[in-house]
Amino acid sequence: MIVLDRLPDPALQGANCCTFGNFDGVHRGHRALLAMVVAHAKAAGGQAIALTFDPHPLRLLRPERAPRAIDSLQDRLAGLRATGIDIAVVLRFDAELAAQPAAWFAEEVLFGALGARCVVIGHDTRFGQGGTGDAALLRAIAAQRGATVASCAPVVWGGAEVSSSRIRKLLEAGEVEAAADLLGRPWRVQAEVVHGDARGRTIGFPTANLRLGDQLAPAHGVYAGWLHTAAGQILPAVANCGVRPTFGATTAQLEVHCLDFSGDLYHQRVRFDVVGRLRGEQRFDGIAALRAQIAADVAAARALLASLPAP
Repeated sequence: MIVLDRLPDPALQGANCCTFGNFDGVHRGHRALLAMVVAHAKAAGGQAIALTFDPHPLRLLRPERAPRAIDSLQDRLAGLRATGIDIAVVLRFDAELAAQPAAWFAEEVLFGALGARCVVIGHDTRFGQGGTGDAALLRAIAAQRGATVASCAPVVWGGAEVSSSRIRKLLEAGEVEAAADLLGRPWRVQAEVVHGDARGRTIGFPTANLRLGDQLAPAHGVYAGWLHTAAGQILPAVANCGVRPTFGATTAQLEVHCLDFSGDLYHQRVRFDVVGRLRGEQRFDGIAALRAQIAADVAAARALLASLPAP
Protein backbone atom coordinates (compact mmCIF):
# COMPACT_ATOMS: atom_id res chain seq x y z
CA MET A 1 0.00 0.00 0.00
CA ILE A 2 1.25 3.46 -0.93
CA VAL A 3 0.86 6.13 1.78
CA LEU A 4 0.64 9.78 0.72
CA ASP A 5 0.73 12.72 3.14
CA ARG A 6 -0.82 15.14 0.63
CA LEU A 7 -3.10 15.09 -2.38
CA PRO A 8 -1.43 13.65 -5.48
CA ASP A 9 -0.28 16.13 -8.12
CA PRO A 10 -0.82 15.41 -10.96
CA ALA A 11 -4.20 13.82 -10.29
CA LEU A 12 -4.48 10.04 -10.24
CA GLN A 13 -5.77 8.45 -13.41
CA GLY A 14 -7.88 5.36 -14.00
CA ALA A 15 -11.20 3.95 -12.84
CA ASN A 16 -10.42 4.43 -9.16
CA CYS A 17 -12.79 3.80 -6.27
CA CYS A 18 -12.33 5.76 -3.07
CA THR A 19 -13.78 6.44 0.33
CA PHE A 20 -13.01 8.91 3.10
CA GLY A 21 -13.29 9.10 6.87
CA ASN A 22 -11.38 8.94 10.11
CA PHE A 23 -11.44 5.10 10.31
CA ASP A 24 -10.41 5.08 13.97
CA GLY A 25 -9.98 1.42 14.95
CA VAL A 26 -10.65 0.12 11.41
CA HIS A 27 -13.44 -1.91 13.02
CA ARG A 28 -15.93 -4.38 11.50
CA GLY A 29 -18.08 -1.57 10.13
CA HIS A 30 -15.12 0.16 8.49
CA ARG A 31 -13.93 -3.12 7.00
CA ALA A 32 -17.31 -3.79 5.38
CA LEU A 33 -17.13 -0.37 3.69
CA LEU A 34 -13.48 -0.80 2.70
CA ALA A 35 -14.26 -4.23 1.23
CA MET A 36 -16.79 -2.53 -1.06
CA VAL A 37 -14.12 -0.04 -2.17
CA VAL A 38 -11.67 -2.84 -3.00
CA ALA A 39 -14.34 -4.86 -4.84
CA HIS A 40 -15.47 -1.87 -6.95
CA ALA A 41 -11.86 -0.97 -7.79
CA LYS A 42 -11.01 -4.50 -8.86
CA ALA A 43 -14.15 -4.79 -10.99
CA ALA A 44 -13.29 -1.54 -12.80
CA GLY A 45 -9.56 -2.20 -13.07
CA GLY A 46 -8.69 0.83 -10.94
CA GLN A 47 -7.07 1.49 -7.59
CA ALA A 48 -8.73 1.29 -4.17
CA ILE A 49 -8.12 4.54 -2.30
CA ALA A 50 -8.88 5.52 1.32
CA LEU A 51 -8.52 9.13 2.42
CA THR A 52 -8.22 9.75 6.14
CA PHE A 53 -7.56 12.76 8.35
CA ASP A 54 -5.03 13.49 11.06
CA PRO A 55 -5.66 14.74 13.65
CA HIS A 56 -9.32 13.92 14.25
CA PRO A 57 -11.43 16.84 12.88
CA LEU A 58 -12.99 17.50 16.29
CA ARG A 59 -9.54 18.28 17.70
CA LEU A 60 -9.76 21.49 15.68
CA LEU A 61 -13.50 22.11 15.45
CA ARG A 62 -14.64 21.23 18.99
CA PRO A 63 -11.60 20.31 21.09
CA GLU A 64 -13.69 19.87 24.23
CA ARG A 65 -15.57 17.04 22.47
CA ALA A 66 -12.62 15.51 20.62
CA PRO A 67 -12.31 11.79 21.39
CA ARG A 68 -9.08 10.09 22.31
CA ALA A 69 -7.91 7.78 19.55
CA ILE A 70 -8.57 4.03 19.60
CA ASP A 71 -5.53 3.45 17.40
CA SER A 72 -2.28 5.20 16.63
CA LEU A 73 -2.00 6.50 13.06
CA GLN A 74 0.43 3.66 12.34
CA ASP A 75 -2.13 1.06 13.43
CA ARG A 76 -4.84 2.80 11.46
CA LEU A 77 -2.72 2.61 8.31
CA ALA A 78 -1.89 -1.04 9.05
CA GLY A 79 -5.62 -1.73 9.30
CA LEU A 80 -6.25 -0.07 5.93
CA ARG A 81 -3.41 -2.06 4.37
CA ALA A 82 -4.88 -5.32 5.65
CA THR A 83 -8.17 -4.67 3.83
CA GLY A 84 -6.46 -4.48 0.43
CA ILE A 85 -6.45 -0.71 -0.01
CA ASP A 86 -3.91 0.32 -2.67
CA ILE A 87 -3.38 3.97 -1.70
CA ALA A 88 -3.96 5.66 1.67
CA VAL A 89 -3.96 9.46 1.70
CA VAL A 90 -3.46 11.13 5.10
CA LEU A 91 -4.64 14.74 4.96
CA ARG A 92 -3.71 17.09 7.78
CA PHE A 93 -6.97 18.46 9.14
CA ASP A 94 -6.30 22.15 9.70
CA ALA A 95 -8.24 25.41 9.55
CA GLU A 96 -7.72 25.74 5.80
CA LEU A 97 -9.16 22.31 5.07
CA ALA A 98 -12.02 22.79 7.54
CA ALA A 99 -13.06 25.98 5.73
CA GLN A 100 -13.40 24.31 2.32
CA PRO A 101 -17.00 23.92 1.09
CA ALA A 102 -18.45 20.47 0.50
CA ALA A 103 -18.63 20.95 -3.27
CA TRP A 104 -14.90 21.75 -3.37
CA PHE A 105 -14.07 18.56 -1.46
CA ALA A 106 -16.12 16.44 -3.86
CA GLU A 107 -14.97 18.09 -7.07
CA GLU A 108 -11.34 18.88 -6.33
CA VAL A 109 -10.39 16.06 -3.97
CA LEU A 110 -12.53 13.00 -4.68
CA PHE A 111 -13.30 13.34 -8.39
CA GLY A 112 -10.28 15.51 -9.09
CA ALA A 113 -7.02 14.64 -7.34
CA LEU A 114 -8.01 11.06 -6.49
CA GLY A 115 -9.57 10.36 -9.87
CA ALA A 116 -12.58 8.63 -8.35
CA ARG A 117 -15.07 7.04 -10.71
CA CYS A 118 -16.87 5.52 -7.75
CA VAL A 119 -17.09 6.77 -4.16
CA VAL A 120 -18.26 4.49 -1.34
CA ILE A 121 -19.79 6.20 1.69
CA GLY A 122 -21.39 5.22 4.98
CA HIS A 123 -25.09 5.66 5.62
CA ASP A 124 -24.58 8.89 7.60
CA THR A 125 -21.62 10.48 5.81
CA ARG A 126 -21.18 14.27 6.11
CA PHE A 127 -18.33 16.35 4.71
CA GLY A 128 -17.18 19.85 3.91
CA GLN A 129 -17.41 23.10 5.85
CA GLY A 130 -19.90 22.73 8.69
CA GLY A 131 -20.72 19.19 7.58
CA THR A 132 -23.01 20.54 4.86
CA GLY A 133 -22.09 17.85 2.34
CA ASP A 134 -24.22 14.71 2.23
CA ALA A 135 -25.03 11.77 -0.03
CA ALA A 136 -27.45 13.80 -2.18
CA LEU A 137 -24.83 16.47 -2.96
CA LEU A 138 -22.18 13.84 -3.65
CA ARG A 139 -24.48 11.95 -6.06
CA ALA A 140 -25.39 15.15 -7.90
CA ILE A 141 -21.72 16.05 -8.45
CA ALA A 142 -20.86 12.45 -9.36
CA ALA A 143 -23.55 12.44 -12.05
CA GLN A 144 -21.97 15.54 -13.62
CA ARG A 145 -18.63 13.72 -13.69
CA GLY A 146 -19.95 10.42 -15.03
CA ALA A 147 -19.13 8.78 -11.70
CA THR A 148 -21.19 6.79 -9.20
CA VAL A 149 -21.75 6.74 -5.45
CA ALA A 150 -22.37 3.54 -3.47
CA SER A 151 -23.60 3.44 0.11
CA CYS A 152 -22.58 0.85 2.71
CA ALA A 153 -25.23 -0.16 5.23
CA PRO A 154 -24.28 -0.06 8.93
CA VAL A 155 -22.89 -3.26 10.42
CA VAL A 156 -24.88 -4.49 13.40
CA TRP A 157 -23.00 -6.60 15.94
CA GLY A 158 -24.23 -7.61 19.36
CA GLY A 159 -27.58 -5.93 18.78
CA ALA A 160 -26.29 -2.45 17.88
CA GLU A 161 -24.39 -0.62 15.18
CA VAL A 162 -20.62 -0.99 15.26
CA SER A 163 -19.01 2.41 15.71
CA SER A 164 -15.80 3.95 17.00
CA SER A 165 -17.70 5.78 19.75
CA ARG A 166 -19.24 2.50 20.98
CA ILE A 167 -15.79 0.90 21.11
CA ARG A 168 -14.34 3.86 23.01
CA LYS A 169 -17.06 3.57 25.65
CA LEU A 170 -16.32 -0.13 26.10
CA LEU A 171 -12.59 0.51 26.51
CA GLU A 172 -13.18 3.33 28.96
CA ALA A 173 -15.30 0.90 30.99
CA GLY A 174 -12.52 -1.73 30.89
CA GLU A 175 -14.57 -4.09 28.70
CA VAL A 176 -11.66 -4.97 26.44
CA GLU A 177 -13.08 -8.33 25.36
CA ALA A 178 -16.31 -6.71 24.13
CA ALA A 179 -14.30 -4.01 22.36
CA ALA A 180 -12.18 -6.68 20.67
CA ASP A 181 -15.36 -8.36 19.42
CA LEU A 182 -16.37 -5.15 17.61
CA LEU A 183 -12.83 -4.47 16.39
CA GLY A 184 -12.42 -8.01 15.11
CA ARG A 185 -9.04 -8.21 16.91
CA PRO A 186 -7.58 -7.25 20.30
CA TRP A 187 -7.31 -3.58 21.16
CA ARG A 188 -3.66 -2.53 21.15
CA VAL A 189 -1.30 0.20 22.18
CA GLN A 190 1.68 1.00 19.96
CA ALA A 191 4.15 3.25 21.72
CA GLU A 192 7.74 3.96 22.66
CA VAL A 193 9.13 2.46 25.88
CA VAL A 194 10.21 5.35 28.08
CA HIS A 195 12.04 5.59 31.39
CA GLY A 196 9.85 5.54 34.49
CA ASP A 197 10.76 5.69 38.17
CA ALA A 198 12.15 2.10 38.08
CA ARG A 199 10.02 1.21 41.12
CA GLY A 200 8.81 -2.04 39.52
CA ARG A 201 12.37 -3.31 39.23
CA THR A 202 13.02 -2.69 42.92
CA ILE A 203 10.10 -4.93 43.95
CA GLY A 204 10.96 -7.72 41.51
CA PHE A 205 8.58 -6.89 38.64
CA PRO A 206 10.34 -4.61 36.11
CA THR A 207 8.02 -2.86 33.70
CA ALA A 208 8.14 -1.27 30.27
CA ASN A 209 6.47 2.13 30.54
CA LEU A 210 4.46 3.02 27.44
CA ARG A 211 3.68 6.61 26.47
CA LEU A 212 0.08 6.59 25.28
CA GLY A 213 0.23 9.89 23.39
CA ASP A 214 -3.11 10.61 21.72
CA GLN A 215 -4.46 7.11 22.36
CA LEU A 216 -7.17 6.68 24.95
CA ALA A 217 -6.45 4.88 28.20
CA PRO A 218 -8.71 2.00 29.20
CA ALA A 219 -10.36 1.92 32.61
CA HIS A 220 -7.75 1.85 35.37
CA GLY A 221 -6.84 -1.69 36.28
CA VAL A 222 -4.71 -4.71 35.49
CA TYR A 223 -4.73 -6.38 32.07
CA ALA A 224 -3.22 -9.45 30.40
CA GLY A 225 -1.89 -9.38 26.87
CA TRP A 226 0.95 -9.90 24.43
CA LEU A 227 3.85 -7.49 23.95
CA HIS A 228 5.38 -7.42 20.46
CA THR A 229 8.97 -6.15 20.48
CA ALA A 230 10.78 -4.31 17.71
CA ALA A 231 12.82 -7.49 17.18
CA GLY A 232 9.71 -9.54 16.47
CA GLN A 233 9.39 -11.30 19.83
CA ILE A 234 5.88 -11.91 21.18
CA LEU A 235 5.98 -11.94 24.98
CA PRO A 236 3.21 -12.82 27.44
CA ALA A 237 2.65 -9.87 29.73
CA VAL A 238 0.58 -8.30 32.49
CA ALA A 239 0.00 -4.54 32.56
CA ASN A 240 -1.24 -1.92 34.97
CA CYS A 241 -3.02 1.14 33.65
CA GLY A 242 -3.56 3.79 36.27
CA VAL A 243 -2.08 6.31 38.65
CA ARG A 244 -0.38 3.88 41.11
CA PRO A 245 -2.27 5.05 44.23
CA THR A 246 -0.09 3.00 46.56
CA PHE A 247 2.75 5.41 45.79
CA GLY A 248 0.62 8.56 45.78
CA ALA A 249 1.03 9.18 42.05
CA THR A 250 -1.59 11.16 40.12
CA THR A 251 -0.64 10.79 36.44
CA ALA A 252 -1.99 7.78 34.56
CA GLN A 253 0.43 5.57 32.68
CA LEU A 254 0.63 2.07 31.23
CA GLU A 255 3.26 -0.20 32.80
CA VAL A 256 3.81 -3.61 31.16
CA HIS A 257 5.62 -6.47 32.90
CA CYS A 258 6.79 -9.15 30.46
CA LEU A 259 6.73 -12.65 31.92
CA ASP A 260 10.03 -14.58 31.86
CA PHE A 261 11.91 -11.76 30.09
CA SER A 262 14.99 -9.87 31.23
CA GLY A 263 16.06 -7.84 28.19
CA ASP A 264 16.22 -4.08 27.68
CA LEU A 265 13.28 -2.51 25.80
CA TYR A 266 14.06 1.16 26.41
CA HIS A 267 13.41 3.48 23.46
CA GLN A 268 12.00 0.65 21.35
CA ARG A 269 8.61 1.09 19.71
CA VAL A 270 6.53 -1.86 20.86
CA ARG A 271 2.95 -3.04 20.55
CA PHE A 272 0.86 -4.34 23.43
CA ASP A 273 -2.23 -6.36 22.48
CA VAL A 274 -4.73 -6.34 25.37
CA VAL A 275 -6.76 -9.54 25.64
CA GLY A 276 -8.40 -9.42 29.08
CA ARG A 277 -8.95 -7.39 32.24
CA LEU A 278 -7.93 -9.08 35.47
CA ARG A 279 -9.08 -6.56 38.09
CA GLY A 280 -9.57 -2.89 38.86
CA GLU A 281 -6.92 -0.60 40.29
CA GLN A 282 -6.36 -0.88 44.05
CA ARG A 283 -4.43 0.89 46.76
CA PHE A 284 -2.32 -1.32 49.02
CA ASP A 285 -1.13 -0.70 52.57
CA GLY A 286 2.48 -1.49 51.79
CA ILE A 287 5.04 -2.97 49.40
CA ALA A 288 4.58 -6.53 50.71
CA ALA A 289 0.85 -6.49 49.98
CA LEU A 290 1.47 -4.96 46.55
CA ARG A 291 4.13 -7.54 45.71
CA ALA A 292 1.81 -10.39 46.72
CA GLN A 293 -1.00 -9.02 44.55
CA ILE A 294 1.30 -8.58 41.55
CA ALA A 295 2.41 -12.20 41.91
CA ALA A 296 -1.26 -13.22 41.88
CA ASP A 297 -1.85 -11.03 38.82
CA VAL A 298 1.05 -12.71 37.02
CA ALA A 299 -0.43 -16.14 37.77
CA ALA A 300 -3.85 -15.03 36.57
CA ALA A 301 -2.35 -13.59 33.37
CA ARG A 302 -0.48 -16.84 32.69
CA ALA A 303 -3.68 -18.84 33.10
CA LEU A 304 -5.70 -16.54 30.84
CA LEU A 305 -3.09 -16.37 28.10
CA ALA A 306 -2.56 -20.14 28.19
CA SER A 307 -6.28 -20.62 27.53
CA LEU A 308 -6.22 -18.51 24.36
CA PRO A 309 -4.89 -19.30 20.88
CA ALA A 310 -1.31 -18.22 20.30
CA PRO A 311 -1.06 -14.75 18.70
